[in-house]
Amino acid sequence: MFQTVSHPCEILCWSVGDAPLARGDMVAAIGNFDGVHLGHQKVIETARKAAAEQGQLIGVVTFDPHPREFFRQDDAPFHLADRTEKDRLIAALGVDRIIHVTFDDNLRCTDAENFVTQVLPALGIRSLFAGTDFAFGRGRGGDIETINRIGASVGIDAVSVPLLVDANSAVISSTRVRAALQSGEPDLAASMLGHDWAVTGIVQQGDQRGRTIGFPTANIPLGALLNPAFGVYAVQIFEAEAGGDFTCLGNGVANIGIRPTVEDRGVLCEAHLFDQQLDLYGRRLAVCLRAFLRAERKFTGIDELTSQIAKDARAARALLPPVKQTA
Repeated sequence: MFQTVSHPCEILCWSVGDAPLARGDMVAAIGNFDGVHLGHQKVIETARKAAAEQGQLIGVVTFDPHPREFFRQDDAPFHLADRTEKDRLIAALGVDRIIHVTFDDNLRCTDAENFVTQVLPALGIRSLFAGTDFAFGRGRGGDIETINRIGASVGIDAVSVPLLVDANSAVISSTRVRAALQSGEPDLAASMLGHDWAVTGIVQQGDQRGRTIGFPTANIPLGALLNPAFGVYAVQIFEAEAGGDFTCLGNGVANIGIRPTVEDRGVLCEAHLFDQQLDLYGRRLAVCLRAFLRAERKFTGIDELTSQIAKDARAARALLPPVKQTA
């Protein structure tokens, strides 16, 4: 399900060359935090506890765009969460401030020493927490030890947080979450995320073909989100509220893929909400993947497709427990 955002959180953007934020001393966790999985949550929670003990604000520093997106622009979509959802997941952990640092040529060219003596002070950081694999600066030339060696001159220290491992001693990572989703294992992905993985976005106008066969769908382009295994999923569907939380609309069934039977309109999540007829166009939804039912395939025609969707809907109903109409 979804974490509730009950703590006010300030969201800021900063680029190399901007004026210092001048927000005072801050304890911060730093990283890409794609998906905000349990390992990320451990880093942020460790920093949050330290901030509380010191009576300081707790912040999270992340990078936009993701460095992988900057350096490997031809890669297939890989994001586990869009920026809005990433901010919501982080804010739900009780942080005071999220700072998006622009990853551009200026940051790429910043060496480790200048990152410590110029960038971190400009962000108002005095104590930094990161996973043991954190590296920064031109050519990834700096690490936690670098911060503690150089940072003393500007009053900054850093703490390395051990990586979180699962019951099999495997490190929980965004890479493993992506692999689970691409293998059609949303339950395994959820066990590492600490929450269901969801396709999030604004419902787009489609061709309304689903209405003609009794299965109207809310269509959400995946865009920069990771493409999970193409196929049909049992899902729970939530709608975003003004404050950032989500309200549960109910259970459903969704196809993620390129619709080979009708036409290729790019990778879409087509979600059918059970037992309700709602106008969802233009609304932000989260379609949570609960179980993978079958792979996407091409049918001989609309009649065969309609028959299969009905079977998929029955299978999803049998798998999904009743849901409360709250997040």
